[in-house]
Amino acid sequence: MVYSPEMVALLQQLRSRIFAEFGTRIRLADPALLTTVGDLGKKSRDPFTRKTVVEIMKLAGIPFQIEVTQGAVAPPRDAQSVEMTYRGAKIVRDKPSGAVSADTPLERQTRQMYRGQVVYK
Repeated sequence: MVYSPEMVALLQQLRSRIFAEFGTRIRLADPALLTTVGDLGKKSRDPFTRKTVVEIMKLAGIPFQIEVTQGAVAPPRDAQSVEMTYRGAKIVRDKPSGAVSADTPLERQTRQMYRGQVVYK
């Protein structure tokens, strides 16, 4: 397929993002490039990647739509999970079993990760 300059520019922007997220290299010479990019766009968690894939498909004339998520939807919290801040992003982890009881004052403090270690504030 012959790609327009706009499509080539968008695909170049996606190259490093797709490789970083999925470990897959995309090549312009690949005959199934648009199919591959479409599949990876649906699996991607990156909003920029998802938006760019929709733009590429629109430029190619392929009807394509990805369900738009309103921000990051937090998974349901239960008694076995703890919310932490890791490198500025909120994550939910399972509680370590047996090491710390739920009644200790450390559990009530804010937890953050710093260089892979839990820091209580």
